[in-house]
Amino acid sequence: NFRPERWLDNNGVFHIESPFKFTAFQAGPRICLGKEFAYRQMKIFSAVLLGCFMFKLSEQKKAVNYRTMINLHIDGGLHLHAVHRS
Repeated sequence: NFRPERWLDNNGVFHIESPFKFTAFQAGPRICLGKEFAYRQMKIFSAVLLGCFMFKLSEQKKAVNYRTMINLHIDGGLHLHAVHRS
């Protein structure tokens, strides 16, 4: 679910999560050097795609399950239909 409010506190102010919670970029003294670039690239890519297309799950009633690994994988992939925005 897309719930951006999960990063807001009770007053509606954005709070930063601990870098140890998400293992993809590591944390502490050995943090990934490309982390900021990867985040910026992801935001630009998402903005362009979401501005041009609407996305819907191929099977609306099928549950999306995750595989916990060093990177978070979606079990069986995430099958979507992309519809061009008019």
